Amino acid sequence: MTSETARPAASVRPGPPVRLNAPLPARGRRRRGEPFLTHHVRKTMARGFRPPPSWSVAVRYVLPDGPSGEAPLLSHARGAADALRTGSPVLALIAPTYVSRGTLAEQAERLDALLDRVAELTEDHPDAPAVLFVGMQWASAEEEDESVRRLRALLLRARARLPQVAVCGLSLPGPGKPRTLNAAIEVAELLGCAGVGWVDDDVVLDPGCLSRLVRDFLAAGCRGAVGATKIPHTKEFATSRLLARAKAIAAPATNYPHGCCILVATDVLSGGMPGRYVSDDGYVCFRLLDPALPDPLARLRLVPDARCHYYVAGPAGETRRRIRRLLLNHLVDLADWPLPVVRHYFRHILFAGLWPLTGFDGSGGRRLGIQKALIKWLYFAWFARVGTELYLRGLTGRPLHAVEWAPYSAVPTLTPSDQER
Repeated sequence: MTSETARPAASVRPGPPVRLNAPLPARGRRRRGEPFLTHHVRKTMARGFRPPPSWSVAVRYVLPDGPSGEAPLLSHARGAADALRTGSPVLALIAPTYVSRGTLAEQAERLDALLDRVAELTEDHPDAPAVLFVGMQWASAEEEDESVRRLRALLLRARARLPQVAVCGLSLPGPGKPRTLNAAIEVAELLGCAGVGWVDDDVVLDPGCLSRLVRDFLAAGCRGAVGATKIPHTKEFATSRLLARAKAIAAPATNYPHGCCILVATDVLSGGMPGRYVSDDGYVCFRLLDPALPDPLARLRLVPDARCHYYVAGPAGETRRRIRRLLLNHLVDLADWPLPVVRHYFRHILFAGLWPLTGFDGSGGRRLGIQKALIKWLYFAWFARVGTELYLRGLTGRPLHAVEWAPYSAVPTLTPSDQER
């Protein structure tokens, strides 16, 4: 990415930069006071995962059609930034999806719901103009053409609804959400945006959700990250009800912003997410978590009155694959980042209440604390099994080269009408 960037609007003044963590190299690490066994295990697990170094792919930037016909497709971020520079956007918002996610009508419905929230944002924060990116990934030549067709239709819809908001489509090969995020981040950096946010296509936002995220983000000097408070909904699957109950008791890694609805300072994501990291919220969390602060999560804030709704889990087989993917993401992060950050995440976020390995959580009473410990031990057993596989792969020189995506084929996307029921 080029270092030539615009500056945020004068009315928005970012606060002083915060300290950002950086991952350790997969090879050539030094112990630096780390216990030998811990260093050996983490270094070996890190070698057990060797994906491509970058998420970079060819992107076609789609702009809204004008009165004279279809706008030409752009192939460079610089050209897209030049076309979007009018209005000096302060925030970049991303709506990532993919062709096979649903029909154009279904994607239009979800975009309409998001545009309602963007309209609230622009009304409540006129000094923080936003640019909206709609990402459409494809998996074949036929889908590539379809992605451009759908983007043109969706951008036309967005332009008609919110003519004051600059919009841009991103047509690119999938899978991998970081590909879409990185494509938008590159343009956002060129525009000088102070923050980058994104909303997944399987969540529904309460009225005012985006506006409240922006309120708190601006109040914090456009630093760190803010995220919506997630409200779970269950489906007819037994795994959905079971996991919803378990999460309500154990609350694993839920006290920091998640990638379904998040707003992040652009400097946290400068240059885009490396190809090694699949979990967007995990990457943001480890960049900003600071155990040296009185509140290590001070720069990772959930906004209580900004709420988003989602479905918990799906069929058992697909849920198992999703949990394995989640555990691999956790393990790669625990292997890669500085030890003080890793220790805090393990003890106080991922496995808080795993008594006696970590402290006993009696905040909700003794009975609930015991239930939480039992659920955490079941989760830890699965975690250790996947971790052992990653360690052995690193030890034997047979690394994983990708973390497989595992969508829920039998679970419909949550829609605004579902939320009302």
